[in-house]
Amino acid sequence: MGTDKAFTLIELLITLLILSILLAIGLPSFSSLVETRKSDMTVAKIKQVVEVAKVSAVVNGRIVTLCKSQDGIKCGGSWEQGIITFTDANADRTINQNDKLIRYFTFPEAEGRIYWRAFQNRQYLQITSQGFTKFQNGNFTYCPFNKKSYLARQLVINRTARARYTMDSDGDGVHEDSNGKPIRC
Repeated sequence: MGTDKAFTLIELLITLLILSILLAIGLPSFSSLVETRKSDMTVAKIKQVVEVAKVSAVVNGRIVTLCKSQDGIKCGGSWEQGIITFTDANADRTINQNDKLIRYFTFPEAEGRIYWRAFQNRQYLQITSQGFTKFQNGNFTYCPFNKKSYLARQLVINRTARARYTMDSDGDGVHEDSNGKPIRC
């Protein structure tokens, strides 16, 4: 006679128990990986904004302004709501006359706040037709709503409009800011 090849109820329960244990162990690290990836993506997108503005300034031969925008039309709101880049012939940080909106960037993956800290506390960034900032340097800092310090990220912008990511130099799991201190949110 043929032998039956099926699982018993006990074998099935043991298999489900082992799978449950493995999921309980693996899910927190997977969740942490997803959160880390979202932080990295947000800062990478900010770098993309700066690069687009820099290229646009050189190509158009005009100052390009980056500013926070909640509606994609004018400056205002908060950085995580969006950023607009536009040619700004008279450098007044307003789209008018012959100025042209280049692009509106949004941050749907952001689960936190984005801050721009710059010399003289200017809440915009301007790039000249030579591809340099208009006497500005500063940093964009991403701070997650959940206040987990290992998810904070920073993008440092120097006067040549070069953007660089901060890193975790000391291996404690927290990125250090441009001064070598842990990023504080």
